[in-house]
Amino acid sequence: WQVSVVTPGAITWAVTICMFVLSPDSEFPSNGIGQLSKINYYEVFCGYKCVLVMKWADLHIQKIISELNSFIFGKSGVTSAKSGSTSPMEDLAAEIDTTMATMD
Repeated sequence: WQVSVVTPGAITWAVTICMFVLSPDSEFPSNGIGQLSKINYYEVFCGYKCVLVMKWADLHIQKIISELNSFIFGKSGVTSAKSGSTSPMEDLAAEIDTTMATMD
């Protein structure tokens, strides 16, 4: 497959699957909402991916990406931020930026 670095989508998928495995849900729903937990896995995935895409170039995120690349691929692949990504979800960029700024 010639994959050599992690991507925002791959990380978000792994996080969403971990959330599902730790939830009381026994099936991954086709509508994206857990039957017992009522977790909207689709919204979680899209929201978390949006944060990663927007903050991909930040030093803290790049350190995590480097660790993941090293662990998974045996190297610390350098990634680049892509701008101009759009999402079918509501635009929460201002709220995300404000929240993320308080974490820096």
